[in-house]
Amino acid sequence: MQKFLDSRRMKVILWILGGIAVFFLVFGLGIAVGYSKAMFAVRWDANYPHNFYAAQGAGPFNVLEPAPWNTHGVAGVIIDVASGTISVRDVENNERSVVILPETVIRAMEGTISADGIDLGDQITAIGEPNPQGQLIARFIRVIAEPTSSPDAVPPAPIPN
Repeated sequence: MQKFLDSRRMKVILWILGGIAVFFLVFGLGIAVGYSKAMFAVRWDANYPHNFYAAQGAGPFNVLEPAPWNTHGVAGVIIDVASGTISVRDVENNERSVVILPETVIRAMEGTISADGIDLGDQITAIGEPNPQGQLIARFIRVIAEPTSSPDAVPPAPIPN
């Protein structure tokens, strides 16, 4: 028995079993990471309206209004487009200046677009961080709807599904 345990065949078997164990360990870790990322995406998607709007009221028809404390995002209608900045009017008729950097990701329903693809009247959601001048430095902009009315129209508050 001792001769078999010290043989080359036993060492090969142990290396193969060790390799299989490492394979399953890495595979299981990949599944755990993928599951964690999927659950994060589901939770973020489910709370998306509450990240930008504060629920008001009770019952089946909650009206969503902008959260007054959210300095890292804005949702509304574009009322002015200038070189590198846009002005957005939210549902409370507040105006925010949004700075668009070259590395800002801008997405519409069709895919990624350039800053030139943003027009007056577009409904957008912008995420970023505030600067000392009170502007929002956009890291991500989602164009939600193309212009359907004048830029002076205030967008209706969205109702969750």
